[in-house]
Amino acid sequence: MGGATSADYAWFIEEYEKESDLIGVTFVRGLSPGEALRRIGATPGDISREWAIGAYAADGGAVLVDYHCYEPPQALSQGTETARLVTGITIDEDFAYSVDGVVVTRFEPFFPVDRQGSDPDHLLAHMRDLGMPLGGEEFRDTRTPTLLAVALAARATGVSFTPAHYAVPPIVGSTDCPD
Repeated sequence: MGGATSADYAWFIEEYEKESDLIGVTFVRGLSPGEALRRIGATPGDISREWAIGAYAADGGAVLVDYHCYEPPQALSQGTETARLVTGITIDEDFAYSVDGVVVTRFEPFFPVDRQGSDPDHLLAHMRDLGMPLGGEEFRDTRTPTLLAVALAARATGVSFTPAHYAVPPIVGSTDCPD
C-alpha cells in the first residue's frame, strides 16, 4: 500500500515531548493554515483567547497543533477530511478521522481493535499496512501507538508534514474553549 510510516513521524513526537506532556495534532486535507484556523473560529494572528493553535502549511493541506486537546468543531472537516490525534501521559488518547463533518472512524490508539464511527473499518487497510495490532495484541512500548496514529493521520488525509514544514513558524490563532 505504501505511504507514511511511523518512522516518518518520530521527529514530531520528539519535538512535542519537549513542549508538553499532551498534544492535539490535526491533519487537514486541502486547506491553508489560515482557512483551517478560521473554520474553527480562530482569528489568525490573535492569541488573546483561551485555546491557542499553531497552523502549519504541509504538503496537501495544513497541520494544526495545540496543547489543550479540545475537539475542533465539525466545520473543520466540511467538504474535506481531517484526522486528529490527542495524546499525552495525563489523558486518554483518541484518534478521530472525519469526512464532511462526520466522524467516520474513532479509536483509542492503544486499542485500535475497538473502533467506532459511521464506518469504523474505513481505515482498516492502512491500519493493517502500518502493522497496528488489530487482533487485540498489546503494544511492546508506549510510543508505538502514537507514532502509528500520526502516520495513519497522514495516510488518511494525504497530508505530509515534515521537519522542513515544522521549521517554518506557524500561523497562530486562538479561540474560546468549546463547551
